[in-house]
Amino acid sequence: MKAIILAAGVGSRITDNIGPVPKSTLKINGKAIIRNTTEMLINRGIDVAICTGYRYQMIQQVLEGLPVNFYNNPFYAMMNNIGTLWFAKDFLCDDDCIIISADVVFEDTLLERIIIAEGDLLMVTDSSRTTDGDYFFSLDADGRIIEYGPELSIEKRSCEYVGLSKISRNASKAFNKQLINMVEDGDYKIYFENVFFSFINNEKYQLKTIDVSGCAWREIDKIEDYKKALTQFS
Repeated sequence: MKAIILAAGVGSRITDNIGPVPKSTLKINGKAIIRNTTEMLINRGIDVAICTGYRYQMIQQVLEGLPVNFYNNPFYAMMNNIGTLWFAKDFLCDDDCIIISADVVFEDTLLERIIIAEGDLLMVTDSSRTTDGDYFFSLDADGRIIEYGPELSIEKRSCEYVGLSKISRNASKAFNKQLINMVEDGDYKIYFENVFFSFINNEKYQLKTIDVSGCAWREIDKIEDYKKALTQFS
C-alpha cells in the first residue's frame, strides 16, 4: 500500500496566527503533525510520498531521517491541490493508495479502518458531524455520494468529509488517467476531490464512503482548530 500526503498549501486562514510556516509543521505532543502522520504510515509498512510547495524546506527538515519520497510543486501558488497531486501521478499507480491532507490530525484507529476498507474509490467521512464543519456529503442507502459541498443544506447532510481518500489498485490507472486529463484540460485550480466526484455515475469504478465516526480526528484550518487539537490529542 502507498500513501500520498498533500502538504503544498499556504494555509492562509491560519498564517496570521502562526507566521510563515506550513501548518503541518505545527507540533502536537512535541512532534510535527506531518511527522506523526508519516511515522504512523511507515510503521504499518506503507510507502509514503510527500507533495510539497510552500516553504518545502521546512517540511523536509521535520521529516529528516524518514524514508519518504518528495514531489515538489513549484507552482503551488497558481493552482489548487489537484495540481499538486499531479506531480505524484506516477507514484499513485498500480497499488492501493491513501491520499491525506497534511493538515488532518487523526488517531491510529481511523487509519486502521481505511486500510481494511474495500472498494474501488473511497472517501472518508464522519456521520456524527453534520452541523458544524467545512464540507459535507449527502449519501444514498449504500453509502454512495449523491450531493456534496460546503453549502449543502443541513437537512441533506449525511456526514462531513474528513480529508482522506483511498484508491484501490484496481481503480488506480483509471483515477490517474482522469487526474491527468483534468489538469491538462486546465482544471488545475480545483480540489483533487473533484477527480473522485467525476466517478459518481461511473458503472465500472464505484465511488463510496468509509464512515469513521467514533474515531478522533480534526482538520487544522484556523487557530481555533489547532487549539482544540492540542487538547484532543494531548
